[in-house]
Parts: sequence; C-alpha cells; structure tokens
Amino acid sequence: MLKTVQDLKTALKRGDYSGVVLYEGPSRIDGAPVVAIACRIADASSNAKTGAMVQTFIMRQDIAPHEALKTGDDASVCGDCPLRPINKGPTRCYVRVYQAPLSVWGAYQRRRYAIPGSDFDAALLPELFEGLAFRIGSYGDPAAIPAAVWKTATRRVKNRTGYTHQWRRRIGVGLKNLCMASADSESDVATATARGWRTFRVRKHDAPTLSNESICPASKEGRNRTQCAACGLCKGATIAARNIVIADHGLMDSRRRAVVPNAAL
Repeated sequence: MLKTVQDLKTALKRGDYSGVVLYEGPSRIDGAPVVAIACRIADASSNAKTGAMVQTFIMRQDIAPHEALKTGDDASVCGDCPLRPINKGPTRCYVRVYQAPLSVWGAYQRRRYAIPGSDFDAALLPELFEGLAFRIGSYGDPAAIPAAVWKTATRRVKNRTGYTHQWRRRIGVGLKNLCMASADSESDVATATARGWRTFRVRKHDAPTLSNESICPASKEGRNRTQCAACGLCKGATIAARNIVIADHGLMDSRRRAVVPNAAL
C-alpha cells in the first residue's frame, strides 16, 4: 500500500494508475452498486471550457454507461434528471457517455484506478488534490454518493465546480455548500433560492436572464472570458454571488443551432 502522497503522485505520473477511486458502494439514489472515480490528476485535462481540472465520473459498477443510458439504469447515478435521453425531452444531456465515461468505466474494469484502503491510504486524498481545480461530477449526479466523500476530496483544492439535480431531495441537502442546484426553469430558480441554494440554470436561447442571474463567463455568450478552473462562481452557497445561467448547449440543441458542441458544465 502507498503510504505517502508523494508515493501516490509518483505512481500516477508513472502510469501505474490512471486515477483513484473515491467511492465504491450503494447509490444514495436507488441502492444499486456505483463507483466514483477521479482522473486527470497528474496530467491536466484539455477541455476548452473548464480548463485544467480533476475530472470525476460517477457510474454503475456493473453496467457500462452507454448501456445504462439505453435501459434507464443510469437513474442510479443521474436520478430524475430531465435531461436523461430516456425521458425524451426537447433537450438532452451534453455528455457523450460513449466517450470519456465509457473509457473510464473500461479502465475501472481493468483495475486501472488505485483503490483506497487497498492501494493507498484514504487519508491522503485531501493532500493529493491540494492546489488543484476539482470538478465534482463530470458525469453523474454528485448526490449519488455520500457528500462526505466530496467534502474530504475537496478540502484543500484551489477551486471546484459542482451541480446537482437532487436539490429537492434529502440526499442533496449536504451538497448545498459544494454544488449549484441545477435549475431547468425560472420556477426552479425561485424554489431553490428560497431553500438557500445558488442555482445554475440552462435556458433556451430566446429566454431572458433573470434579475438574480449572471451569464456564465466561461460560455460562448459570456464571451469565454475565463475557464471554470479559474472562475470560482459555481461552488455552491459558500459564496455570496448571483445565480448562473447558460444557453442550452445539449446534444439535441447543438444539432439545431450553431452552438459550442460537447461543452461541459
């Protein structure tokens, strides 16, 4: 077992592991077996919108993400998110699960990720991520796993982003100071704000920005003034700032309009 954070960082840089497992256990949404994995730790991600951030993926342990998407088993990690393709709404999730999520899931099946308690001491996680920008839930809803996992992992990070559709449910309450409430309507913004959340709303291109919202500065309509890694506006209710809004850039919408494809929140 790796005892020091330097040993763990060296193993990651050397390619012994592609990342680390943050959690293995039952989904807090439906009890099914899920896993949360952090990667892009030793090597920075190249996402143009987010910038260099640790990426995290919450997936079923036993079902490949693209298969779970087809069968509806993605509910274990996405809950009742209205953007799930199985809901057949007018807008779909921006994540292409057959790309990064599937790649990460495949690597997990090949045991390419270091497991706490087996490969390294779990107490090293805050130090491992110290000074980095951290993305809570690159795929999957953060509320699918215990909030304590995210609190521990992000204790010393430089910056973080996070979004949850589970803000109405008890399982989401512990994320209020870590994540933004994902809002799908103006009424969602009003309800979540009244409950003490800050919100991140996806609006239609012709819909107005509310008086308590600011346009995401890392978006096309925000003129890409910054990247998520440096912005710091989407870290939940820990800061006193306006709610954030962005124009729809999901798969279905990007096929209809000239918007940035495969952008990431």
